[in-house]
Amino acid sequence: MAETPDTETAEPGDPASSPADDAPAVGTPREAAPPARGRTRTIVAAALGIVLSTALAAAVTTYLDVWGSSRSPVPAGQGLHAESEVWWDLTRDTKAVRIPGAADVAGLEQEAMDADMAMESLVEADGTYAGMMRVRVTLLNFTKVPVSVTGVRARVTEEKPAPEGDLLSCGGAEGSTGITRLRIDLGASDPAAQEYDGEKAVGQYPTQEMQLAKQDEPAVFDIRVEAGDTTASYVLDVVYQQGTEKGRVVVDDGGKPFVLGPDEGDIDSAYRCDDSMTHWKKQP
Repeated sequence: MAETPDTETAEPGDPASSPADDAPAVGTPREAAPPARGRTRTIVAAALGIVLSTALAAAVTTYLDVWGSSRSPVPAGQGLHAESEVWWDLTRDTKAVRIPGAADVAGLEQEAMDADMAMESLVEADGTYAGMMRVRVTLLNFTKVPVSVTGVRARVTEEKPAPEGDLLSCGGAEGSTGITRLRIDLGASDPAAQEYDGEKAVGQYPTQEMQLAKQDEPAVFDIRVEAGDTTASYVLDVVYQQGTEKGRVVVDDGGKPFVLGPDEGDIDSAYRCDDSMTHWKKQP
């Protein structure tokens, strides 16, 4: 309860005291002190509250500024960080893996691995994703200045002929691309991201809408990457504008290049998973 400095109460143990008995004589300095002390205590308490509030606000502001300007999780001292994920939408996409030599489909079935896990295990061995892949890029902005993505391009770091061997595939209708706005063709002379409206190419990204990464709003977008005639190792160069500064972030597959090969050409045998995704059928 707030203190009222102009009101004095009876001392404990003195029930006979009353405002009239305690009223000071006019001009008596000693009796004028209690109201002044009350006002002083209120002023001091108010000032202390202001000081504490100011200190707390300064502490919060300092914390936010340190977090906002922190460079510790950001590579190369930049304020923009990129993460990537390789994925397929198996209801629409065909996921394929090309391996050197013959596939042991009987062994895969005996291990009771579903097709998706089986193909991942083949890639971890010596296989290569084939045909297409989707790369989901997430841009995290650690500064207070918004970042506009002004271009995305594949940069091939190594090419080699596709190995002879078998191809295993699973998923939706081959060639389905309608859900992806951005696409990159590794076989093109200029592997820059092209923007699509359904199946209609509308130009090199960005044609109209730029991806914007704010401090509290990461930019997330998917890129469909299509294979060329060779097995290509590649990274993605994401070019951006931040204020008056321009920069580039290199996106890779967890510290190594993405790798994608063709799903046609010199293939010995092709296998496709059935509807249960646990058995493989040899294709004619």
